[in-house]
Amino acid sequence: MQSPLVIAHRGDSSRGLENSLEAFRLALDIPVDLIEFDLRMSRDGGLYVLHDRRTGRTADRNIDLERSPSREIAGVRLTNGEPLPRLDEVLRLVTGRAGVNIEIKSDGAGSALARRLREQAWEGTLLVSSFKEAEAASFRTALPDVPVGLIFDAFSLRHVAGYQARGYPFISLRKNTVTEPLVAALHSRGIKVFVWTVDEEGVMKRCIDWQADGIYTNRPLLLKSTIEKINEKK
Repeated sequence: MQSPLVIAHRGDSSRGLENSLEAFRLALDIPVDLIEFDLRMSRDGGLYVLHDRRTGRTADRNIDLERSPSREIAGVRLTNGEPLPRLDEVLRLVTGRAGVNIEIKSDGAGSALARRLREQAWEGTLLVSSFKEAEAASFRTALPDVPVGLIFDAFSLRHVAGYQARGYPFISLRKNTVTEPLVAALHSRGIKVFVWTVDEEGVMKRCIDWQADGIYTNRPLLLKSTIEKINEKK
């Protein structure tokens, strides 16, 4: 049985501030297989790593990033003192050290991301995902060689055939919607299954037993040690 990919959800966000360079460095030091992060686009087309549209939960000011120009965003500081990371600097930090899974959050960011990636030297696994199928499709049209998948809060066996027909090579599913038969059905159609966001050791073990291809976690150290313990018993 192949071990799942260890995917650091917004970096090692159990030890560092989510979606910060600090959290990404901590994840790289473990090391992990992939780092997942969120992508939003400013009013003037800047690409930033931030989960919420507004900055207030993780920063010292509460602005709407998508309605703000880059010069205003430059003055915002995360609660750990760092500036909001730009896509380019995150990719420079991670390239050659781990793969990335970029979640597109903003309308219009799919095509903007594709344009940026054409210019950006990259080494390693690169995946793109989104809840927004329009953005996933826009990106896939521009860069068809990069694997793209959709994210779902809820998904069942009756959706599998339709998802396969759309041609996505992987899918990201909330942990509460994943079952062993669902994983098996997706695998039977050649679709990889990534599960989010799993921080409990028992759920990690269940996903590993069900042969999930990757697990997103805020606790990548715990996931990695759990996989190692299981492998030692084989």
